[in-house]
Amino acid sequence: MSITPRIGYASLNIDTHARFRTCRKDDLTETLLRDLIRDNLATLDAMLDYNIKHNNYFFRISSSLIPFGSSPLNTLNWSHEFSEYFTKLRTKIQTHQIRISCHPGQYTVLNAQNEAVVAASIDDLRYHAQLMELLSGDANHKIILHVGGVYGDKEAAMRRFINVYNHRLPEIIKKYLVIENDDRLYTVADILYLSEKTEVPLIYDNLHHLVNPSLETLAPQEIVAQVIGTWKEDDGRPKVHYSQQAYNKRPGAHTDTINLDQFIDDYELLYSQFDLDIMLEVKDKNRSFIKVNQYFNPSQLVLEQEWARYKYLIMSYSTHAYNELRLLFRENKIVNPVAFYHVVDQTLAGPTTIGTQINALEHAWGYFKHHASSAEQKRFFSYLEALRAETVTIQPITKFLYKLAMKYQSSYLLESYFLVSSNT
Repeated sequence: MSITPRIGYASLNIDTHARFRTCRKDDLTETLLRDLIRDNLATLDAMLDYNIKHNNYFFRISSSLIPFGSSPLNTLNWSHEFSEYFTKLRTKIQTHQIRISCHPGQYTVLNAQNEAVVAASIDDLRYHAQLMELLSGDANHKIILHVGGVYGDKEAAMRRFINVYNHRLPEIIKKYLVIENDDRLYTVADILYLSEKTEVPLIYDNLHHLVNPSLETLAPQEIVAQVIGTWKEDDGRPKVHYSQQAYNKRPGAHTDTINLDQFIDDYELLYSQFDLDIMLEVKDKNRSFIKVNQYFNPSQLVLEQEWARYKYLIMSYSTHAYNELRLLFRENKIVNPVAFYHVVDQTLAGPTTIGTQINALEHAWGYFKHHASSAEQKRFFSYLEALRAETVTIQPITKFLYKLAMKYQSSYLLESYFLVSSNT
């Protein structure tokens, strides 16, 4: 591996326990809007701090950072009112050289047949470009967009996209905008044609291409080479999206976590020859980031911290796997991250039993048994009996233990994926 990619994840951190807030338009007031914006900017700040702590310098921010950001319902001069917040965030992003991006939703469609939809889409992209300007201003940060609909005539839809991009988009939007292939309508071949006509840079999404293929005569790395060849120097390193197909779900559905063995195979097939950034699209977000990043930037300290976080979760699935990993760390001064995550991925993809769940719950309970009140003890053991009788699942019990960890400030359990996973 001569070139080390930068790994990122999208929109939310599932372990900071902070979420972006919004509201229904019927409930919107200026006071509520100010509260929401203030909380959301604080949430972004907390996520950036988490990323810096874990050496993550590539992150997709949520489009809902400013509720109703492109809507006439938001009458606040929010960029001015919260300028101090944005200055703080911008300084942090620039100081740590964090690359950010955003991804407007499905209703931002530049090639719509309805003019009102196109106008609203341009307004939404203007809002996202304003965020990029406030948070950095560097063109290497990107707004990712899908092409849009087909409307029964793909050629006409593509011509509308080209016309809107070339003649109606402000330069401030073009500075940041990139488009990607999707899993239903627009293939890699389609977006390469659009880039030829507009010079818009392109994103290669591996799972979308798998589900909606094109350019079948080309080798995988030849296809990737054509896509990243659309990037100009000012755009920074080309970025790609990476995800894996969820088992027994609709084509294109993302997995809960990245399987590292499969990632390594895909990386060698698709990306190993290129200098690029890889955005993971996966449900466990920051956890998969740590996993994949350890493949490229292994750290014994980080792996030991990961083992501490995974310990009771692994125990809840398999005593054998738990003991295997315990011995791995006991007998090796330097643990191979691929070997560690191989066991983790294989274990968590398999079945769990009530017996292994109870074993892990009892181990976690050990942190509270000398502090818990009689009512808390009674509730816990009632939960265990109900789990044995199969009248409850493990989720309410881990949620209860998480609340106890908060109450009694058990820092070890608060970091545990076993308890936190039930609260994401």
